[in-house]
Amino acid sequence: MMRKLLIGVQAGVLGGATVGVIEAVYLLSSAGDASDYVALVYASVLYACIGLGQGVGLGVVLAVLSKVWKGLTDERAWALAYLGAFCSLALVITMFLANKVVYAEQGVPMSGKLMILGGYGLDFLIGMWLLPILLEKTPLRILLQPKGSAAAYGLLVVICGIFSFAAGGSADVAPERMNRSQADLAERPNVLLIVVDTLRADYLQPYDDSHSTPTIQALADDGIVFERAHANASWTRASFANMYTSMIPSTHTTALKSSRLPDDVVTLAEVMQGHDYATGGLPNNTNVTGTFGFAQGFDHYPYLSPNLPFGATESVYQLSMYSVLRKVGERMKGDSHVVEDFYQGAPAAITKAEEFIDVQAEDRWFLMMHLMEPHDPYFERPYNGTAYGRAEHEVPEVEKLDYLKETYATEISHMDADLAAFFDAMKADGSYDDTLIILTADHGEEFMEHDGWWHGTTLFQEQIHVPLIVKLPGQAHAGTRAPWVVRHIDIAPTIADLAGAELPDSWQGAPLIDDDFDAFVTPPEPVYESDENGDFTGEPVEVPPEVAGTAIDGRDFDRIVLAEEDFEGNQVIALRRGDWKMQRANDGNPRGLDTEALYDLQFDAGEQKNERQSSSKTYAELDEEAKKQLMTASGVAVQAAETEMDAATIKQLCNLGYMDCD
Repeated sequence: MMRKLLIGVQAGVLGGATVGVIEAVYLLSSAGDASDYVALVYASVLYACIGLGQGVGLGVVLAVLSKVWKGLTDERAWALAYLGAFCSLALVITMFLANKVVYAEQGVPMSGKLMILGGYGLDFLIGMWLLPILLEKTPLRILLQPKGSAAAYGLLVVICGIFSFAAGGSADVAPERMNRSQADLAERPNVLLIVVDTLRADYLQPYDDSHSTPTIQALADDGIVFERAHANASWTRASFANMYTSMIPSTHTTALKSSRLPDDVVTLAEVMQGHDYATGGLPNNTNVTGTFGFAQGFDHYPYLSPNLPFGATESVYQLSMYSVLRKVGERMKGDSHVVEDFYQGAPAAITKAEEFIDVQAEDRWFLMMHLMEPHDPYFERPYNGTAYGRAEHEVPEVEKLDYLKETYATEISHMDADLAAFFDAMKADGSYDDTLIILTADHGEEFMEHDGWWHGTTLFQEQIHVPLIVKLPGQAHAGTRAPWVVRHIDIAPTIADLAGAELPDSWQGAPLIDDDFDAFVTPPEPVYESDENGDFTGEPVEVPPEVAGTAIDGRDFDRIVLAEEDFEGNQVIALRRGDWKMQRANDGNPRGLDTEALYDLQFDAGEQKNERQSSSKTYAELDEEAKKQLMTASGVAVQAAETEMDAATIKQLCNLGYMDCD
């Protein structure tokens, strides 16, 4: 009986470890520029521990089975335990990955479940036929002995460990001076792009003076406030991809949680790097790290990783079973929360930014700094261990609404205070004046405006109306407010254009500081009285602008915004043209959104009245425009050599009613 129990443990450990190594290899091979490869050795240990637990249970089963099945040889027992541990654990992980990668978190349908189950059932049967033969007639027989299994497992861990630490680099690498030839950049600015995660425009003083954010207000006073800037998506990975590539999601194809930014896109960092700028980025959210392809073009792109429990790293964070282990760690901590367990706070990010700027002080540089304070969990200030987040409260109590809004606003105020010292330091060393500074957010946040919370599942204004403040070198056009609609995809062209770089043909946005902007900010020519001969007489006279022909309505410069979302089963597109905004959602979407909606934002800024029926002509026009843009964007999607739409895009268009796929 003890012999069968021992066989179960031996085989279970190896079965679990094998699953872990396979998943780690899959994740690392599908990742972009992974910062480390620790997942390999970590998985070989973590999953072996899971296999150990399975092995104990399987060993008991084998001991009982040996009493009634005389043909249960050691070879068959070992195969049964190994395959039992391997197939059961792999089945769970495959279901998890299938839901995430294949079915976009809409749930694996019964047909998919049966296919996966059937596949592992077949593997089990083939294994039960083949493994006993190999164990009996080949050197694999050594696995039947405790020392043999232990040696095999030890060898696996050693190989994984050697590869992990030989192939992986440090995630915390100091910036290095690039020393590129920058003779042509003397008149060009340094560029600082500050992206604040989950920051609503209406929680900043330049957009709503009921809030106090003096640092950001001072930046706005030195720059240009784009009053109606829009994200082209409402969750982090898709939104950063929009900004980095000047493409909408249907083109860059990075819309799902399983997506990574394709290598074929041309990113802002690549353009700046090719233009001899030193390029740096400080991602503060795992969704936009090198693992998901976002390091393209960056000389320096360290992930500001949170303090992950149990010694994990960025690559380990992606392992399916680590998610379970992490939740165990969180429960062990109880109700006490620490900021660094979720992200690195603004002071840490600013310190890293200052290091990069100091190293590149003699060169022209481009830096993206990512701040996380407004993202959940919202921490009470001063820090007392109390925080409220999505992971623990998917649907918060309605009674918490005022508390959550207040805590969210407090987080923004503290971030604003942290930025004050940073900008003061830039002013002190003289870098502030000759730096192009752009502050924006990847998306906003929802506080029950449409019966929901958090972000990513709708495209209402609270989620896609974002701040956009542009401080030009020398504070040119300081204090200007641009009242027209602009987009995230316009940020990269603006930066590249002001840096003097050539804009790629693939980019879909356009510079914000263009002829329209110049026309808006240029003072009208003075009007003088003149005599019958046309000679000027006297001083300039006041003439109504409409008479003088100089009246300019900023809304004449509105750009059309197409926003997309494919998140947790909610497939949504929205198109804004002027003050009209249409929205389409897939049938049966989890959020319960209207499949067709139209809002007049001039009179209904909160999007509470669906004008779909009363303004059907306007809806049809916007719907047709959205369809054309989606078709065009999907036709040039950067994921294959062909120009045909991929299956996922076709499915999305079908779900949104733009294609008949019966």
